[in-house]
Amino acid sequence: MLTADKNLWLEKIFAVYNRNLFKRRFSSLQMSGLHFLENKPENTPLVIYANHSSWWDGLTAFQISRRAALDSFIMMEEKQMKKLWFFRKLGAFSVVRENSREALKSINYAIQTLRKNPKRTLWVFPQGEILPNDVRPLRFYNGLPRIIKSFEKCSIVCLAMRYEFLGKYKPDIFVKIKKIELSAMELKLKPQEISGILSDHLTGCLNELKAEIVNQNFYDFEQIC
Repeated sequence: MLTADKNLWLEKIFAVYNRNLFKRRFSSLQMSGLHFLENKPENTPLVIYANHSSWWDGLTAFQISRRAALDSFIMMEEKQMKKLWFFRKLGAFSVVRENSREALKSINYAIQTLRKNPKRTLWVFPQGEILPNDVRPLRFYNGLPRIIKSFEKCSIVCLAMRYEFLGKYKPDIFVKIKKIELSAMELKLKPQEISGILSDHLTGCLNELKAEIVNQNFYDFEQIC
């Protein structure tokens, strides 16, 4: 696997580039639930899992991380990382989901990354591939539950994203965040069963986000870019 090789100076430079890129390509980036990230417990790892409907998702995650001052690491398909090697400098590390042994290396790396510094944040796209936003059911790989189960305590949020044209020349990005609480009984379930629970939470979040966009109900959203 390809490990992360974060460089804070390059991250700052890329932040300027990314923000300008978003301003050129999108009308706005709107978020609901940003406080769940800004007010996360100080010494508890944060795990963010999200739907994966666009190539832009990783850059959107970077923009959100900068806004919420998160020290983020993100799991990324190895084939893409070999093409976009620079993402290693921003905290990306690779996974080969089709190979269980290689995937386990990435899961263990993710766990160790959070254990080294519990203030860190991990981003995961558990669908493992880019799929249309309204594909149902959301089918997850089981690496995410294994990461969560390895910690006595961690904060979990699901993050739903949609890219929408709303009568403007450029699309808007809408993001909705919800905090997830897994009970002690749920954490004892098999990884595939926990994946189902997490999938249901994200499906509900995606459905709520879609309804808010359809009904033009944006009172709870904050523009961050």
